[in-house]
Amino acid sequence: MTNDLLHKASLYADDTAIASAAPGTSTTGKAIRPVNKRAVVVHAGARDSYQLARGLDEAGLLQALVTDFFWSNERGLPHNISRLLPSAIHNKLLLRSNPGVTSARVIQRRMTGFGGLLLDKARFVPFSVRRWLTRRSDSQLGATAGRLARTTGTYLVSYSYYGFDGFRALGRSDMLFQLHPHPATIRRLLNEEMAAHPESADSLRMEWELSLPEHDFDHLVMETQMARSFIVASSFTRDSLIENGAVPSAIRVVPYGVDLLRFHPRTQSPKPADGPLKLLFVGRINQRKGLRYLVEALQQLPHGMVELAICGRVLDSVEGLGNCSIPILIRPSISNEELVVAYQEADLFVLPSLAEGFGQVLLEALASGLPILSTTRTAAPDLIEDGAQGFIVEPQRSDLLADRITWAAEHRRELGAMGIAARKRAELFTWERFRTAAAAAVEDFMSEAVPQPERGAF
Repeated sequence: MTNDLLHKASLYADDTAIASAAPGTSTTGKAIRPVNKRAVVVHAGARDSYQLARGLDEAGLLQALVTDFFWSNERGLPHNISRLLPSAIHNKLLLRSNPGVTSARVIQRRMTGFGGLLLDKARFVPFSVRRWLTRRSDSQLGATAGRLARTTGTYLVSYSYYGFDGFRALGRSDMLFQLHPHPATIRRLLNEEMAAHPESADSLRMEWELSLPEHDFDHLVMETQMARSFIVASSFTRDSLIENGAVPSAIRVVPYGVDLLRFHPRTQSPKPADGPLKLLFVGRINQRKGLRYLVEALQQLPHGMVELAICGRVLDSVEGLGNCSIPILIRPSISNEELVVAYQEADLFVLPSLAEGFGQVLLEALASGLPILSTTRTAAPDLIEDGAQGFIVEPQRSDLLADRITWAAEHRRELGAMGIAARKRAELFTWERFRTAAAAAVEDFMSEAVPQPERGAF
């Protein structure tokens, strides 16, 4: 490994430039042509369970993963510490790990990571402060990764939010994993929703694309303009990039995978064919998820036809939900085990989002043998055939939601067959498939990338 990843400890100790030189490096600050077919990946948190970094590691393409906090449970001090921790804390640490990623290739900014964990719990901290600290941390991670890729003569694969600073530090444009639809598209859609429903303005203004200061928003737009190649998880995200000027041939759609062992259909007696249809929604409770339209749909249905369970963090007022005549159970705090059971006990999963980069809960539902009802602005069109494993409708259409829910309530046997088809469909979307396809996309970019002239910062 190149100079032990250029003295990795110094990287997460502070945000200074990398001083050690490696083969193919430049000490002038100018961009250099990559000399190694490896990539530096950057993101905060347990993004996609570290599957991209793992896929590149398995393919021999990972130079380093630059992140905020990563827990290695390998033998040694971390393993010994973990044995002494309460199980609840140990399980949370395991969420920040992936045994398939070589720990020696992980570079951490631990203070950033601990700060992020504290901010997530400290809801009393003003939103504007949390937003500023998050963007500052994103900037530091991106710059660290860009410098590392420059000095090791490797490529940079940056997740959204880190690309602007990463590409600037690198001195050239490389690959962007675009998590969400293009920020300009999201801003347009949210503004349209706010104009149609001014009463939802407070909720919508909390969304990143509307709440960021203009210079930060501009950076999110600019990173999509700087990138030479993209990986996205859904066709909707791809189309939003094309809408904003990206070259279609530069975008590779690689849908996520799902843990088929954790999420699986119920093994006990079949679901009852009578009684109210059990609907399930999993996600943050806010207007971007389209909950207003789901409530409107439920109010169109006969009393006693359905009941709804909502599992997720409450971000908006739930007063609107309380005005619904349909029984609604809100579970703001739910364990991983309880979530698995919730999927298994439901009859139909509903995600009426206004805009999603993917919607991992869709795959979790399908893997649990649960048909889905979602919109064209999610990954649903990439995952299912409309009418076979669930339904796909246009967003903001409570009438269409009501129609599909009514059909499901009146056709339980057919809905059960949909659930069987849903599980079979989910079995096509493994994490192994994602890792292989993502690594192939990165390797193709490395092979096809046209060297750029040397230049300084953008």
